[in-house]
Amino acid sequence: MRYLPFFVLIIAISLLLFLKFANFSTSTPPSSPVTIGLVGDIGLGRYITATARAKNDFSWSFQKVNPWLSQNDLNLGNLEGPVINNCPTENNNTFVFCADPKFIPYLNHFVLNLNNNHILNYGLDGLNQTKSFLPQNSFYDNFLTKKINGLTFGFLGYDFITYPQTNIPNIIQKIKSVRPLVDYLVISIHWGNEYLTQPEPWRVNLAHQLIDAGADVIHGQHPHVWQGVETYKNKLIFYSFGNFIFDQDWSYATTHSQIARVTFKKGEPPKYQLFPIEIKFNSQPVIINQ
Repeated sequence: MRYLPFFVLIIAISLLLFLKFANFSTSTPPSSPVTIGLVGDIGLGRYITATARAKNDFSWSFQKVNPWLSQNDLNLGNLEGPVINNCPTENNNTFVFCADPKFIPYLNHFVLNLNNNHILNYGLDGLNQTKSFLPQNSFYDNFLTKKINGLTFGFLGYDFITYPQTNIPNIIQKIKSVRPLVDYLVISIHWGNEYLTQPEPWRVNLAHQLIDAGADVIHGQHPHVWQGVETYKNKLIFYSFGNFIFDQDWSYATTHSQIARVTFKKGEPPKYQLFPIEIKFNSQPVIINQ
């Protein structure tokens, strides 16, 4: 028993040496990649609402693309018009849009930009109803954040159609102020002349300024046709996604567009893959050539 303290001392010294020289990793495991689907204008008014009511099926316009949407961690689109109670069935010639609230369950896949020229078609009441239907999944004049797989994403939206004199220095300052709060910053922006196949020079210049200020992805809409993608300083600029769900079946360009799956991995620039779509029956997008 007289040797017991000696053995205890040896064991204690050995344990201290082991703890000192053992190679324990204290770094956190890498986060899983995040995929965000980017789509264009979602116009649920006019023929889209009328068709859903006639079919008594508000999933109709989403059926063929739901498998693609559900594979993404999140999807971003532009909601072109308010969702309101007692939305009238509009004729195809009106430019005052609204959507039936029965569409809401099929918008759960999305974060939705509300900064566009139709969101106030039913005034502030229409906007407020829309925000109440989508309290955690829409943004209008606010900074929205989402955390997925350990990555924080920020979303800002701007409308240059309703407000063409929007102060660009203020936007740049806002981007710089929120950039440290997120891993990736997405700017959803309603801009440009309709039906042009290429962005105007002012939009190219503005997009570059927004990237220089700290944006990682520019999500453009309003022209109702696809206008291509640019990689600038390893960041992504989608100038116009064209129509995603919309009743403009009078031309090839307004019924054929692209949607994108963007992959984010911490510390790396975003990467993208394009998927061509066709809007069939003036109401239902379908991924083609897959």
